[in-house]
Amino acid sequence: MDILCVLILFPALCRAIEVRVPDLPVTGILDEDVILPCWFNPPADFSVQDLSLFWKLTSLQQVHAFTLGQEQLENQEQNFINRTQLFLSKLPEGNMSLVLRKVRLSDEGTYTCFVNVGNFSSAAVSLQVAASFTKPVLHLEPSEGLKPGDQVTVTCHTYRGYPEAEILWQDGKGQNLTENITTSQVANEEGLFHVQSSVHVILETSDTYTCLVYNPALQVVTHASLSVTGQHLAFPLVALWVTVGLCVCLLGLLVALGCVCRKHLKQTCEEEQEREEAAMQPLKASSAEGEDTSSLE
Repeated sequence: MDILCVLILFPALCRAIEVRVPDLPVTGILDEDVILPCWFNPPADFSVQDLSLFWKLTSLQQVHAFTLGQEQLENQEQNFINRTQLFLSKLPEGNMSLVLRKVRLSDEGTYTCFVNVGNFSSAAVSLQVAASFTKPVLHLEPSEGLKPGDQVTVTCHTYRGYPEAEILWQDGKGQNLTENITTSQVANEEGLFHVQSSVHVILETSDTYTCLVYNPALQVVTHASLSVTGQHLAFPLVALWVTVGLCVCLLGLLVALGCVCRKHLKQTCEEEQEREEAAMQPLKASSAEGEDTSSLE
């Protein structure tokens, strides 16, 4: 601290000014404005003309500067030109917070606010950039001809989020699925992530599978569910018609067989009757001759 006092030409005893920033990182939404908070306790008889303040990124890139009662932006880093602003009317109160417009992924990092007003101090605040993921989209593979006991894959897609998501799968009872899960997260040319996660399950009669996408920076969960119900497990229409056709054919065959059997039985009965009648003819003839002989006597 003594070296810093010498560098900024303070011959008097150097006592640090209290500078306050948030303990937790500040979350900036991609393409929206964000405020990096920083406050100091103004000394008695404080004048903005005596104030020097600087905002710098981790690599000491100059983000914003204010000295001699006005903003000094000639040495501002190219990436921040026309994107930063102080609350000038609040400076007398010790508010040296910085507005950063249209947040970019490249803005992520640790920012340090330096203040010099009779004494010197600084504090650092972290900026976490975040972008919401799209609502997950689920699909089932295979999706047709399913029956209980089949192995299926349910896949979840979500896009254009930041930072990397945390993926959780649940079944219809709300129980977490932890096995047979594969997840990949790939950044596009903008640095935003496309997430694909799949769970491999043995299909039951009916169940629901839910994909939960958690953004740790926004602390937001988006989810989507896929229900596998009777319509996925229904008897295939083609098989149904084939079965009906076979039943009709079998019924027709049985009817035809019944007709043939009945005809054959009828024919057999007629033949048997004819044989019996033929056998009775000699008996009738003998009986008639006996009657004639009796008459002659």
